[in-house]
Amino acid sequence: MKRIIISVILLCVTAFGCFYSVYAVNEFSAKMLDKIHEVEDAFEKGDIEKSSEKAKELSEDWNEFIDFAILVNDLGHALEITSSMAEIHSFAQEGNEELYAACDRAEAQIDMFRDMQKPTLWKIL
Repeated sequence: MKRIIISVILLCVTAFGCFYSVYAVNEFSAKMLDKIHEVEDAFEKGDIEKSSEKAKELSEDWNEFIDFAILVNDLGHALEITSSMAEIHSFAQEGNEELYAACDRAEAQIDMFRDMQKPTLWKIL
């Protein structure tokens, strides 16, 4: 009887951890997408300094999250996003128009990152 109770408790803890990781990734990816839009908006308005500052915040937020991201995702994809964040920061500092392409790439990678975390029947099978 004790084994059954312990098994149920472990199942509940594991399920909670899985659901929490999906929730955390969804919330974080939405936050990152908003920050990317803030960088683009500041750049469109011609405020290079603000755009660079927002891009630096974006890169720092991703780097803080990377430890958790490695736990829930493969390292290769996380490093691609890290590279995109560095490009955004670099282009924002330079005032380079390539910022828009870098932001689009980062948005696509973050969307893919979020979608990879969502459990679906197809992924389970």
